[in-house]
Amino acid sequence: MSFTLDDLVIDRIQMAVAEKTDGTLLYTLTQLSEATIETTAESKEAKSAEGSLIKKFYQGKAGTFTATNAMINLNVIGAASGTDKVIASSDSMIQMPKIVIVKKGTTTVKLVDGTNETLVTGTVKVNALGNNGAMGKSYKLGSGEASVTDFKLEGNTLTLPTDETADRFVVKFERKAANAVKITNASDKFPGTVKLTLKALAVDPCEPDTLRSCYIIIPSFQVSPELSITLSTEGTLDYKGDMQISYCSADKELYTIVMCGDDEE
Repeated sequence: MSFTLDDLVIDRIQMAVAEKTDGTLLYTLTQLSEATIETTAESKEAKSAEGSLIKKFYQGKAGTFTATNAMINLNVIGAASGTDKVIASSDSMIQMPKIVIVKKGTTTVKLVDGTNETLVTGTVKVNALGNNGAMGKSYKLGSGEASVTDFKLEGNTLTLPTDETADRFVVKFERKAANAVKITNASDKFPGTVKLTLKALAVDPCEPDTLRSCYIIIPSFQVSPELSITLSTEGTLDYKGDMQISYCSADKELYTIVMCGDDEE
């Protein structure tokens, strides 16, 4: 018996998978919601001498896909930035800053462990920090013991100034880390084209107890480089882009929807 289904109730998008044209998987997204596929078309109109429409000729279809990612996601940022996510290792560390606030009365602070993190020479800065958040005076690296005006750095250990007038100290320095990740949004880098496959979960209104898989395949998709990041607990990201025509395909598809009667979740 053949499988037929028309009306669908979409529960949610379970996953989106982006891949290169050669099938290499790039990233997955599991927090997409409020997804919309929109198709538009150019048109020409044949009208009578009185301006009445005789026939409208459609041509040049185009489409967009937009969705909201429920969390700040580095894959979304990387896709929109046109750069790959860089993952560090012990052989290829990533340089990054670190800011530490030290309470008054603390004498020494170990800045890095020297193995997974190494200190970048000449980057340590120490300033007084008021309890009201105001930046105080700066201290310099001394040649001897720590003093009212100087801090001491011996290997990876920082000895703080002996200034009793400081409420707290703020320490900023650069380190190279092996357990790190980096995304860069460069002004001259733009997203490439990927194949995007969406796996949605849906039900037949006549069989609401059976959850089925529904796949939406966009063979040629380019993520938009326009990105807005809200740095808050409720922050979300827009994942959007254009569906490009699969030019070398015989069907010239923008997207395809497929379901299998055996795919029950």
